[in-house]
Amino acid sequence: MALANPLMNVKLLEGLKCVIFDCDGVLIDSLQANIHYYGNIKEQLGLPPLTASEIKHVHMFTHRDAIKHIVPDELFEQAWEVVRNFDSSSLTQYMTRSEGVREFLCWLRDTGFKLAVNTSRADSMDFILKLMDLEGFFFPVMTSGKLVSPKPHPEGMFKILRELDMQPEEVAYIGDSLVDEKAGRASGVRFWAYRNQSLSAQVHIESFWDIKAAMQRCYKGFAPRF
Repeated sequence: MALANPLMNVKLLEGLKCVIFDCDGVLIDSLQANIHYYGNIKEQLGLPPLTASEIKHVHMFTHRDAIKHIVPDELFEQAWEVVRNFDSSSLTQYMTRSEGVREFLCWLRDTGFKLAVNTSRADSMDFILKLMDLEGFFFPVMTSGKLVSPKPHPEGMFKILRELDMQPEEVAYIGDSLVDEKAGRASGVRFWAYRNQSLSAQVHIESFWDIKAAMQRCYKGFAPRF
């Protein structure tokens, strides 16, 4: 395990050609948006507020899995009625772009790295990327709606690898949850943890400014300097 900083061992970056990002908790801070959204669903159904464990769960898993986790089976259809009537635009005030991530993405792109997304979100990524001024950086953008088996299953990672013609050892996946760690491990890519020291990761990132500084030590232009 290494902590991303300008003094990090650059050998940990050797051979890297592609960086894949999770969305929630990595590209954006959406925790308060999720608390507001899923808490509203429970409130409309007359259920008690979200517990700490429920908050953790809804922040990691797909929309459907999250609702199944917080709502009794007999209220599941009613929950979807609440979802259909919910004004998603009300959540934008609770979302922020992670500090330094756009600058990191600009440098990665300009240096020649491939960039992709693997997220548990289903059909909201175009909206999120536009809202957060992150359009145009990523290809492909792999969502749970495009998969038979979302994270922690590695299907999304494998699809990205095939699409970009990359080998697992050429790729790093930046995530913030156990489902991200499992997806990274199962696909064989390098897993880098963002602001979650409890995860087992090759590199731990506390700030995108730090990992950018570390990578700038060994990359210049399109040519790696190992």
